[in-house]
Amino acid sequence: MTKNSLLTKGIGGIGAALLVLNGLIGAGIFALPAKMAAELGAFSPYIFLIFGALMLTIVWCFGQLAVFYQETGGPVVYARKGFGDAAAFQTGFVYYLARATAIAANMHVLLLYAGYLWPEINTGMGKSLAIIALTSLLIFVNIVGLKAAMRSLDTISVLKLLPFIALIGVGYWQLDFSTATAVTAPALDTISAGALITLYAFIGFETVVVTSGETNSPKKTIPRALMLTVSGIALFYFCVQWLYWHTVGAETPDSAPLIALANIIFGKTGALVMTLTAVVSVAGNLLANMISTSRLTYSMARQSLIPKNLGKNWLGKVHGEFATPYISVLVLGVFAGLMALSGSFVWLAISSVLARLVVYAVCVVVLMKAQHKLTYTPNIVKRSVPFIALAVCIWSISQSATNAWLFLVGELVIGAALYWLFTKNAKD
Repeated sequence: MTKNSLLTKGIGGIGAALLVLNGLIGAGIFALPAKMAAELGAFSPYIFLIFGALMLTIVWCFGQLAVFYQETGGPVVYARKGFGDAAAFQTGFVYYLARATAIAANMHVLLLYAGYLWPEINTGMGKSLAIIALTSLLIFVNIVGLKAAMRSLDTISVLKLLPFIALIGVGYWQLDFSTATAVTAPALDTISAGALITLYAFIGFETVVVTSGETNSPKKTIPRALMLTVSGIALFYFCVQWLYWHTVGAETPDSAPLIALANIIFGKTGALVMTLTAVVSVAGNLLANMISTSRLTYSMARQSLIPKNLGKNWLGKVHGEFATPYISVLVLGVFAGLMALSGSFVWLAISSVLARLVVYAVCVVVLMKAQHKLTYTPNIVKRSVPFIALAVCIWSISQSATNAWLFLVGELVIGAALYWLFTKNAKD
C-alpha cells in the first residue's frame, strides 16, 4: 500500500476538535429540543448525559483505532486491517453514500433556514442556483488547501458558538430556579424512544478519524479531541435542552424550536440571530463533511480498492500546489450537488443512519481483534469498553425500520457487484 505522504499535516488539536464539533452540531440541534421535550418532558435534558455516556464508549473505540492506525481513511482503513479488501470496499461504499447523502440533505436544510430571511432562495430557479453556488464554494474551499478549509471552519465555529453561549447565559440568568421541581424518570419504553433520538444526535463524531493522515500527532490529538469534544457537546445538549424545557415546555413552537426559544429570550432580534446561526451551523457541518468524506475515495484509491484507471490515476491524485485530493473533492461535490438538485438523496437518506451504525459496529469489532493481537494484555476497562460499545451499536441497529434494512441490503448488493467487477477488471 502506498502511504499518504503527499497529504500535508494541516490539522492540529483545535482543528481536530472543530471537525468533531461540526460533524455533530449541524441542523439537528435546531429541531431536537421540541422532539425531546415531547417524548420525555422534564427528564429530557438528563437523557443526553446518560446516553451521551454510552455513546462515549463508541467514541473511545474510534480514538483507540486512531492510535493503532494513522492512515487517512478512517473506517475504510480499519475494515481493511480487520477483515480484508472486500469488507473495506463495502464499508467505504455504504459509508460514502451515507455521508454524501448527508451533504445533499443539509444543503436543503441550509437553504430552508436561509429562506426565512430570503424567501426567493427556496423557490424554483433560485433554489437550483443557490445549490450550484453552494456546491461550487464547498469544492473551491476544499481544493485550494486544507489550511484554507480549516481556517474557514475556525471562523464558522466561532460564529455558530457565540449565539449559543449568549442564549444559554442570558436564558439561565432570566430563569427563576426557585420554582424547579423534582424530576422523575418516565417509563422504560418512553426512555427507549427518546434514547434513540439522543444517540442519533451524536452520529457524526467520526469525521476526525477519516483525516488521520493529515493530523499532527494523531495518536494523541485524535483520542483527546474525540473524548473532550463529545463530552463537551453532551453537556451542551443538556444545557440547551434544560433551558428549552423550563422556558418553552412541551408546547409545539410555530417555528424551529431554538428560534422560538431565542424569540422568547431576546425578542425578534434574537430569533433573527438564531436563524442566521442555523445557517452558519449547517454550513460548518457541510464543510466538515466535505473535508473528511472526500478523503474516503482518496484512501480507497491509494489502497487499490478501486482499479487504477478509476483510482490511483484519478481519485488518488493530490494537487501539486495545494496538496489536496482535488479529484476526490470534485467528484464528491458534483455527486452531492446533483443529488441535492434532483432530490434523489431522499431515498438514500432512509438507510443513512443505519449504515453509519453498522460501520460503527464493524470498527468496534476491529478494535477487539487489534487488542487480541497485542503482545500485552490491556487492563479490564480497555477490554470491557468495546463490548459495551458493541452492545450500544447492536441495540441502536435493532431499532431501525424494515425499509432502512432493505435499502442497506440493496446498497450492499450493489457494492458487492461493483467490487466483483473491479477485481475482475484488475485481473484482466
